[in-house]
Amino acid sequence: MAAALAGATVITLSACGGGSGGGEGQDLSAQQTITVWTWDQPGKGLEAAVPAFEKQYPNIDVKIENVGNPAIYDKTTTGMAAGGVGLADVINLGIDYMGNYTETFPDGLADLNALGADTIAKDFPPGIWASGSGADGKVYGVPYEVNSAAVYYRKDLFAEVGVDVATLATWDDLLEAGKKLKAKNGTFLFAMDKAASESSSADFFQTLSRLQGTFFFNKDGKITLNDAGSVAALDFLKRANDAGLVADVPGGWDNFMSQIKGQANVAIVPGASWVAGVFAENAPDLAGKWAIRGPLAMKPGGQTAALSGATYLAVAGASEHKKAAFEFVKFALAGTDGAKLVYQGSGLFPGYMPMWETEEFKAPSTYFEGLNVNEFFVGELKKETSPSYYTKDYARALKAYTDAQSQVLLKGADPKTALDEAAKVLAGQTKRDIA
Repeated sequence: MAAALAGATVITLSACGGGSGGGEGQDLSAQQTITVWTWDQPGKGLEAAVPAFEKQYPNIDVKIENVGNPAIYDKTTTGMAAGGVGLADVINLGIDYMGNYTETFPDGLADLNALGADTIAKDFPPGIWASGSGADGKVYGVPYEVNSAAVYYRKDLFAEVGVDVATLATWDDLLEAGKKLKAKNGTFLFAMDKAASESSSADFFQTLSRLQGTFFFNKDGKITLNDAGSVAALDFLKRANDAGLVADVPGGWDNFMSQIKGQANVAIVPGASWVAGVFAENAPDLAGKWAIRGPLAMKPGGQTAALSGATYLAVAGASEHKKAAFEFVKFALAGTDGAKLVYQGSGLFPGYMPMWETEEFKAPSTYFEGLNVNEFFVGELKKETSPSYYTKDYARALKAYTDAQSQVLLKGADPKTALDEAAKVLAGQTKRDIA
């Protein structure tokens, strides 16, 4: 689940011209203005970096425009469809939109390797970096914020049945602990939007799939929705549901908050690293009762970390100021001085790994009983993870999957049969092959 942050502003349509652009070799000493499209929270971070950047590059003016999320994607699509007319020079994009733009508009985003991105790749998590790159090796975005998957759990409730969740190895181990908990006090293990009223109802499945190195599509763009890892993920959800351990909680922010506040009577909340900051603000009375651990393995010895979304800064292919635009991206996201300013302004978890080692980034959490939350998630991001290939057909894949999930959770359908049918539907819609 991601929070949609609103706040649109008027866009300057002359931000960059149409056509193939240029600007890769532009003299940085020339007076110029670059425009950045973003939304609320990441925009605060970028604003914080502007004064220092403009001091270093006095001839480059940077305008940060809060376009709003999801409005930014409508405007970006419109601009790309018009050949780049009206696009900003720098665009803030979510990981789930990158493949759509690069496949639908091959020239819509600049290849950042041509501007020097290959020299900073080593400073970002490989899986996140790869997810912002094309199969052809081109790099279309530099990671801004990164999120890893996590399990938030009620340590106090599990203690009542003698279970220390931190010591469990697999999701099946947690399933057995959940049965004990449900039998003792009626607490559900976790909640799901069984009718899939919102696309976020697929979030848990995506985490379980990533833990097995799979996703809706593979690197070649073929459909993997019904491969062995995907079937195992949905099978786990079915087994938990059949055991009566899954609360049926509709989607939406308020219902998500009901889980965090303890109102939904669930023992765990599978989520992303950004959720950690939500607990203290929204459930202060449960301090010391919620704890954090990384994802469990799907099978003994399996992968125990998974990426859970990211955002990038990309440069428009039609920009006349590509070099200046990339210099700002590099300053804000790929250097400690800029990254500190962006983090201080936004509070978002940075993708730039050297930032993780700075002292100001490390501070214990009183809410989670002294856990250094940032350091914990640094450890998660350093573990083996797999890239996710979204493609331009991600929205169709989500719909095909959530329909299958609802059939399984509400009507008891067989996971493999449901996913085989979903993959066929998706193949028919997209003309993609099933892997």
